[in-house]
Parts: sequence; C-alpha cells; structure tokens
Amino acid sequence: MISLGIEADVIAKYKPLTQEHLKVSAAIAEPNARGQRNDMLAWFWSTSSTETSEGSDWMNEFYRVHWLRGKALRDRWSEEIVLVENEMDWTCNFFLHKSQEWVDRIVTSITDEHPGHACYAARQSRMYRQLADDGRDAFQKAKVVHEHDDE
Repeated sequence: MISLGIEADVIAKYKPLTQEHLKVSAAIAEPNARGQRNDMLAWFWSTSSTETSEGSDWMNEFYRVHWLRGKALRDRWSEEIVLVENEMDWTCNFFLHKSQEWVDRIVTSITDEHPGHACYAARQSRMYRQLADDGRDAFQKAKVVHEHDDE
C-alpha cells in the first residue's frame, strides 16, 4: 500500500494480516460446532466499508451470530467472576467453621480433664483461624485487583 502511494490516514486504518486472520468462520454453517466459543473475528470485519451490509442477509446473519457469541462469552465470564468470589467466601467460612469445631473440642477436653487433647484442639483451632485470615486477606487483594481491571 505504501508503494502504491496510499495516503497515511488510510494506511493507519489497516493492520497487517496474519495467518490467524485468514481462517474461515463456520459460525453460520455450523453454529454449534465444537471449538468455536472463544473464536474472535479478525480486525477487518470491524472496519467500515464503502458498501453497506444492509442488503446482504448473509452478512447481517454473520454479524448477528458473532455478536451473540461475544455476548455469551462475556456473560460466561461475568458468571465465573460471581462464582469465584462466592467460592472465596465459602472457603473462608469453611475454615472458620472448622476452627469453631476445634474450639468446641477444647471445651469438651477441659470438661473431661484431658489437657493434652485441649492443647491439641487449641492448636488446630488456631491453624484453621489462621487459614481463614490468610485466605480472606489474599482474596481481598484479588478482589481489589479485579475491581481495578474493570475500570
């Protein structure tokens, strides 16, 4: 394009083509085929053309299918974020629950006059409490990083 003397603003509009850009999309022919869910359209599909796609039913269908696939992909990742954040909370709650179980065993051991058992139970309770605290701190940092990525 440069050797043809095309204007700089036109050249800036186009990116280099790679082998990956030249793959044929089978989204219209086989919309439910395996391995297509993460496929992205090549950059040239989003450049404006002198021709309108209004008259082309095939192109309208092509854009519609790819738009729906993009939306579905975004929705899956939004759902995944919700699930991971809940799993973070569930993990911390599990550790707190286990810590409380060991606290209950401390009481039982003291009542039954088993000081060795009470000492062991106290150590286990502290370990689970520490796991809950460490997990909550790490998860809170991960949530802050994720919130910054959304901006």
